[in-house]
Amino acid sequence: MALNCYTNFHQILAKNAAQFPDRIYVHCIDQNKSLTYGTLYGLSNRISHFLKTHKIKANDRILLLAENSVENLAVFVSVLRYGASIATVHVEMNQGSLIEIIKAIDPKIILYQSGLGLEELKQKAPGIWLLLGEFKGEKNSTGFFSEVYNFTDKDDLSSCAEPDDHGVIFYTSGTVAKPKGVIQTHANAFYNYDATADYLQLSPGDRVLDCRSYSWLSAQHMSLGAPLIAGGTTFMAKRFSQSRYFYWLKKFKINIGFVVPTMVNMLLNRTQNTNIGKLPELRFLTSSSAPLHEEQWREFEKIFGITLAQSCGSSEGGNTAAHRGADRKIGSIGPQLKYQDVRIVDGDGNLLKESKTGEIIVGGGKQQAFGYLLPNGKIELLPEGGHKTGDLGYVDSEGHLHIVGRAKELIIRGGINIAPLEIDAVLVLHQAVSEAGTLGIPDKIYGEEIIAYVSCKKGSKVNPKDLMEHCSKTLPAAKCPKKIIFLNELPKNSRGKLDRNALAEFWIKDKFSL
Repeated sequence: MALNCYTNFHQILAKNAAQFPDRIYVHCIDQNKSLTYGTLYGLSNRISHFLKTHKIKANDRILLLAENSVENLAVFVSVLRYGASIATVHVEMNQGSLIEIIKAIDPKIILYQSGLGLEELKQKAPGIWLLLGEFKGEKNSTGFFSEVYNFTDKDDLSSCAEPDDHGVIFYTSGTVAKPKGVIQTHANAFYNYDATADYLQLSPGDRVLDCRSYSWLSAQHMSLGAPLIAGGTTFMAKRFSQSRYFYWLKKFKINIGFVVPTMVNMLLNRTQNTNIGKLPELRFLTSSSAPLHEEQWREFEKIFGITLAQSCGSSEGGNTAAHRGADRKIGSIGPQLKYQDVRIVDGDGNLLKESKTGEIIVGGGKQQAFGYLLPNGKIELLPEGGHKTGDLGYVDSEGHLHIVGRAKELIIRGGINIAPLEIDAVLVLHQAVSEAGTLGIPDKIYGEEIIAYVSCKKGSKVNPKDLMEHCSKTLPAAKCPKKIIFLNELPKNSRGKLDRNALAEFWIKDKFSL
């Protein structure tokens, strides 16, 4: 149930607490702990009084360094309710850059979880460091939560933020050497959460399941913000589990689950999961972060009888396009979201017609982030008219977006532009292939030549010659890999996406030749 017009987070929490005081907002499976909307609202008021006492103002930054937990979401939502800025960083994936990141954020307060190896940083990084601790109720809470219980839960503080004040700061994973800080305003965050609730068709009381880190934008939008907007309930786990995932769907009567293609592959490769029983409450799973290959998509739906939808987005543009609910179109991402303006342009920036492939531009609308937080603490604004996503794609006659590859990953062989994803998709159609990663390597004659790395399904074998013949039945000769190399598992980045940069490094390190 989307709201359509900007509403600040104080108003959202107050409304939910009034309408659904006993409904669970978040339940952490690992902690076996829940937080209702009524309790969350009282806690957010206490945290707001705490922040005011510490003279925190709009645009002041609170840094949260923690794994998935009830406490994590309680702090995130409460800081937004007060009107300050909440910053999140994935500790494990950014160990080498943490000092630089913290100095760039320049937080007033740092809330950190014990056991993450952060104690030594306290002597080097700015800000007031407070142990996050646990929320157990007024008398039994520890750390930060025991401190906030010295304050009242009365609602006598309105939000200190205006819509254009900074709301969320997060760090991208991507494939770049250095993670980038991205700033969303309070309005950006609201409109992304609202648009996500809209395309998921969330209603009050709907139940969602997520196993991804809330340090990342996608989980923040889909299972932190969208259920908050709609009055739904989030079930979270600290990590994905092949053996328990379907059990969780059934036990907690989940309506919508969030996955990435790597999770889909892992479930497909675990044969004992094929007899999962009936899941009458489950409407669909939605996959994001990387494109689903069509064969993988169809195989999953056939084996498990579960509808699989897709969505896509970017750190800068927010959620961009998605299937509406279970109304999915295999092979596509879906239509643009209600606040977005998606355009396809050629190399000169000219708008392309329907079904023509070019670079995807996401318009500078309500969901686009405010700007980048640079290492020196300065802010670089994003273009008002939208930003280049780096993705290549087209929009079909039904208005569905299709992504065919990355502009930076484009292989140019003999003057012909070739999208690696097209070749990946053909390779995984072979019954023995689990994953494929295609890339271009330097060639004296053609400029670049095509190679592919492949991993096989458990118990399956195939030789390179057979795979090359398989490709030649579908692809023209210019697009067929000239060499195929087998790996037990293809490298992934921190978001579970195929890491083509790592594959290129393998090629150089192992001194392969054509």
